[in-house]
Amino acid sequence: MPISSLQDIRSHIDEIRQEHPAAAHVVHAAVVGRSSNSLQFAAGDDGEPKGTSGRPSLEVLKGSGLTNVLLAIVRYFGGTKLGTGGLVRAYSDAARAVLAIAPTEPLIEKRTLWLEVGYEVYDAARKVIDDAGASVTGEQFGTDVRIELTCAADRLGGLVEEFREVSRGAVKIEVDDECDERL
Repeated sequence: MPISSLQDIRSHIDEIRQEHPAAAHVVHAAVVGRSSNSLQFAAGDDGEPKGTSGRPSLEVLKGSGLTNVLLAIVRYFGGTKLGTGGLVRAYSDAARAVLAIAPTEPLIEKRTLWLEVGYEVYDAARKVIDDAGASVTGEQFGTDVRIELTCAADRLGGLVEEFREVSRGAVKIEVDDECDERL
């Protein structure tokens, strides 16, 4: 599952434990960061012998090149029949199997915008959104139309200008709290 910081792990693991109350172990591995210089890692064995589950899962996750992701493996059967080598293989294989089918997307910094436009500008604003490859995440129709959308951060300035142009300055724009105040 996607995460934005290592602090997100605990809440996700708690949710998984609630979904699987009879599970013997919920092992996890996580990688967070934007570049190889800033990556942070976490792994947990959840009662399995030290280094037999979380660490092997993390190594598989590191090798995948994915980031901002939490991998959790739920194990119902406990016991020692596998031995430590068997546990390492089982958790590594499980991690590889999950990563083989997990949907992924390129890591692109995205921003959230809210537009408020009149109905006469709505179609033109939607065309700007579509042409920019932005995604509409919500719309509210009232006296005016309020559109919530996400776009690539590097397109933000140009997109704001296009909205101002098609609305002749009549658009109200709010940008997520990380945005440069000059917009």
